[in-house]
This record gives sequence, structure tokens and C-alpha cells, in this order.
Amino acid sequence: MNATRWLPEFAATAAKTDHFAGKSDHAALLAAGMIGEAGSVVAELKKKRRERDAYPVYHEKMVEEVGDFLWYFVRLVAVVAPGLLDELQVPGDGIIPAADGPQLMGHLDFGAAVGEVLAAISSSNNGDAGARLRRVWALLTVICHDAEISLRAVAERNTAKTRSRWPDKKQYAPLFDDGFSVEEQLPRRLRVDFLERARGTQRAVILRCNDINFGDRLTDNIEDPDGYRFHDIFHFSYAVHLGWSPVVRALMRTKRKSNSKIDEAQDGARAGIIEEAVSAIVFSRAKQLKFFEGLDHVDLDLLKTVKEFVEGFEVEAVPLWQWETAILDGYRVFRELCAGPGGRVTLDLIERRLSYIPHAANEERGKGLPSPLRGTT
Repeated sequence: MNATRWLPEFAATAAKTDHFAGKSDHAALLAAGMIGEAGSVVAELKKKRRERDAYPVYHEKMVEEVGDFLWYFVRLVAVVAPGLLDELQVPGDGIIPAADGPQLMGHLDFGAAVGEVLAAISSSNNGDAGARLRRVWALLTVICHDAEISLRAVAERNTAKTRSRWPDKKQYAPLFDDGFSVEEQLPRRLRVDFLERARGTQRAVILRCNDINFGDRLTDNIEDPDGYRFHDIFHFSYAVHLGWSPVVRALMRTKRKSNSKIDEAQDGARAGIIEEAVSAIVFSRAKQLKFFEGLDHVDLDLLKTVKEFVEGFEVEAVPLWQWETAILDGYRVFRELCAGPGGRVTLDLIERRLSYIPHAANEERGKGLPSPLRGTT
């Protein structure tokens, strides 16, 4: 961002990701979002005061929350007070540490000022809203000073996040193992049969490839059956859309042993545990949403939670939109496997495609054909 024009540039970028645009209550939605983010900013100060030195993520959280607030602020200004951005006094990048640290009263004044904006919007008094937005800006600069964060840096971080979720052009990140020998690469093309079998009063799922069983027989492991026995599909979807799955590497014996550092840090047990944790967290949310049936997006808070879980691992470099695609496509096939029950899943990491074929179709197509073989190109 230009050093002197970063605020208008940020506002222009924010406009591209405003999915409220065109709605009759556009301004009201933006105002509601802004007051919600203001509450999050104030809540961070409360946590800092409560936990004191035991809250080391305060600065990072403030950058995140202020960035989200700033997005709503510039969008609301564009809708109800065009031209105001050019009049606002933009602080420099230099951060002068606050003598007494973050002040509670200043944060409460900030929250109250945002509430006044909401009141003006609700009464359709845009002229009054512009004046109140100016006061909100002044208080926001004070809060950033107290928190020792740069508004410009906040804007840059928020821009990176929104572009990660809604890029101008979706282009997959390279596969992490492209530079490794074929035996240390995730299978580029693979066909896996999900076979459901009775196991006492439960149903278990077996994975087969090339007429060989692999992995563990999985049940739902819960009193109320929910299909989790098919959850390996999520790992396969991660492999396809993220180019990452320590679990699939372990199943297919493609760990990158030639590089001891990567083998331990990226393909080891801890990475696999993290992947399983991510799958379980997303599954918990998915159950509340009919496993994303009929939905074309994943809520941003869930995506942010996933990204926090994978910090420190190679997959943290993957943009949010790829995670969203991996989750939605994985659950599309998951629903088909549950209805099947079971079926054949084909993975294509080159075309980044995950496909489902019912067992009946498999049997018809398989007449006179050899067993599925793992492709490498």
C-alpha cells in the first residue's frame, strides 16, 4: 500500500469483498457488523487487564480485531458519508509506546461512539452518522496508539486475509512435495473403495485400494451414529485441494524420509494429530449445518480457527479459499458416501478433483477392467 494513500487503497480493496452490497439494508448490516467488531476490540482489552502478563497474544489479537473493525468502518463511510475518508487525519507509522498501557475508559468511549453511529443509521440520519464516524476514527487512533499497533499495518494484514478468502483469481498453491521423488509424493491419482460392513450392532468402514485393505476399520465411535466412519474422505479432500495430509501420507507410506527435518516436522505424528483435530472441529460444526448441504461457503470464524490450528506447519501457507474448497468438496462426497452407503472415490491432485462413484456403477464399469492402479503423473 502507498505510504500516503493507504487508507483509500484499503477502502477500495474492501469494496471488492463487500458481500452485503446490493441489499436494501446494506448500511444497517455494515453498522451491525461494525458494532460487533467494536465489542471484540473492547473484549481484548478486558482480557488483557484480566490476565495481565498471562495473555501474550493480546497484540496479535488486537491487530486481527482492529483490522476487521476497520473493514466495516471504511465500508460504512463509503455508503453513508462519501468523501469523509479524504478528510480523516491518518496517523503515521511511528508507534510511540503508551505511558500507562491500554486504558479502559478510552475503549468504553470508543464502544459508546460506535453505538451512536448505529443509532444514527437506524434513524436514517446519515448526516449525523458522518459526524459520529469522524469521532469513532479519532478514538480508534487512540486505541491503536495504546495497543502499540500501526493502523496501516492493520489494514495490510486485513487485506491479506480477505484476499486469502476472496482472491481476484483463484490459483492453487503448488503441491508441497513437487520436488520429491515419486515414492515420497502424495498419490497424484488414486481410487479408493469405501466399503461399509456390519460389525455387531455397528457399521464399520474399510478402505481398499488395489484389492488391498489399508488403514483401520472405522466406526462412528459415538452413541448417536453420525457417519463419522466415513471421515477419511476429509483427509483425501485435504490431499486433493491443499496438497497436504500427513494422515494420507502415513496410510500410503509416502512420508518424505529423504529430508529428516520435513519427515519429522511435517509428516510426523504431531502433524497427523493436528489434521485429525481439524477434521473433528469442522465435523462438529458441520453436524449443526446438515453437513453443509445446500451451502456454498464456510463461515470465516471456522476458517480462522482452522488456520490457527495449523500454524507452524507447511499448510499454513495455503489460502483460506483452498481450505473452504477442501471442506465443502469433502462434505459433498461425505454425504454421498453416507447415502451410498459407501462407494468408490477418485482423487486427482493434478486436476484438483474429487469424484464419487456408487458401488453399483463401479461393478458395471469394472467389467473386464484391471484393478485400480495408483497414477503418478
